[in-house]
Amino acid sequence: MVALNLAYLITGVVVVEVVFVYPGLGQLMVDAVTYRNVPVVQSTALIFAAAYVLLNLLADVLATMANPRLLHRR
Repeated sequence: MVALNLAYLITGVVVVEVVFVYPGLGQLMVDAVTYRNVPVVQSTALIFAAAYVLLNLLADVLATMANPRLLHRR
């Protein structure tokens, strides 16, 4: 459950950085959208998506390691 919540926090960083004016990837993405810099928007979206997918994969692997019954079908 922690890994899934971390994935949501990573994707929500855009809103937090814009609201509180923190410099980071979220602010970079918003600035790139403002200036219509498509490659930067694509790369930041890819970074956020990859982090989300990897954290979900980590959560699944850890759940399987914690409960070996998930390896076998009924």
